[in-house]
Amino acid sequence: RPKGISSTIWKRLVSELPAIKKAIIDNNIKKIRNFIPKKLHWHLIPNYLGKIAYLDIETTGLSPDNGYITTIAIYDGKKLHNYIRGKNLNEFPKFIEKFPAIATYYGKGFDVPFIKKELGIELPKIHFDLCFLLRRLGYTGGLKSVEKQLGIPRGDCSGLNGYAAIVLWNYYNNTNDRRYLETLLAYNNQDVLNLEPLLYKSYNGLLEKNEYAFNKISFMKKTINQPFEPHLEIIEEILPLL
Repeated sequence: RPKGISSTIWKRLVSELPAIKKAIIDNNIKKIRNFIPKKLHWHLIPNYLGKIAYLDIETTGLSPDNGYITTIAIYDGKKLHNYIRGKNLNEFPKFIEKFPAIATYYGKGFDVPFIKKELGIELPKIHFDLCFLLRRLGYTGGLKSVEKQLGIPRGDCSGLNGYAAIVLWNYYNNTNDRRYLETLLAYNNQDVLNLEPLLYKSYNGLLEKNEYAFNKISFMKKTINQPFEPHLEIIEEILPLL
């Protein structure tokens, strides 16, 4: 029996293994949730590699009651997809339907509530919230802090933060200068690109911590086509405001 799993839960999981495998193959999220406790969902990560939507939103506030979504970035493991308020944000609900699983950083407390309130959709997915998985490994703080702790670079967007996303959106709205929007989208995209290595580190770290004799998963760095690049002169302009 693996460390950290009670004998009762382990016996039940073993007895239900054929049904669990079928639920995963059929992508029956409801049954998967019934069979496997939420705290053990991370065990499913290898089953969903290549089918995960790495998701991150930018907003004008900290809660759906005092802010709204400006952009949503999705990385599907091969390509970046962007949804922008006033342009194609309404297309996001249809697009996200195709993914059986999502990965976020504190999405359960931030991204999902915003999406639910503003777009009126539930996300009935297997949800790998890396904030809570990494917390079990001793990594705390926001996404940028954890990236630094783990040595994951952010390139030209390294000086930007969540407040910068608000400033960039407001400047874009006031000037209609696409450089502000493109810098915001590049920043949003960097967030989702970095979720993938964090997912791998979370899974492998939890295997080690719990002394499970399962194979680790190997992260292969890829060259991803960047649809938007940050404008360095725009970053220099807003950095004093942060």
